[in-house]
Amino acid sequence: MKIKSRGISEAVLEVINMDLSVEFWHKKLGFPIVDQWGYSDGQFNKNTEQIWATWLYVGGSTRLGLWLPREFSQEQLLEKSKLISGWNGLFDEGGIHVHLALYIDHNDIDDAINRLEECNIDYKIIINNLGHKRIYFKDTENNVIEFYTLNMHEDYLMRLNKGLLQNIED
Repeated sequence: MKIKSRGISEAVLEVINMDLSVEFWHKKLGFPIVDQWGYSDGQFNKNTEQIWATWLYVGGSTRLGLWLPREFSQEQLLEKSKLISGWNGLFDEGGIHVHLALYIDHNDIDDAINRLEECNIDYKIIINNLGHKRIYFKDTENNVIEFYTLNMHEDYLMRLNKGLLQNIED
């Protein structure tokens, strides 16, 4: 049985400067802030005197988190190295970020490019043989961000209908 996912719920980028990152994502690119958290004693909280995490709505069913780095104690690092089922608590970060791609409809991609230009954000456009545009740029933390006009749901259905998917064993 396969998992019936409906896409990405949230993605998180680690940032060094929260103010600069919020300026970029919220004020320059225009994504609305939906929540902000503080952090103390190893836990996120609603204390927003010092923002540790910012959540932005980026469309569809997806929100983007901007989180400051956390320092883990030796005890926490040992705990994180265990199998997840054996954790005493939750460590909701790890791995290496490669890049983040956001779906932008063909009808809206020129507006997104214009916004990047208005904000003097360097970008590169790649157009594939089907006419889909990929716009690459960097955020304030040097994360590679992509705006992509390929609707992955439509692409999946096309591949399914043409028999181009790998078989999943039940």
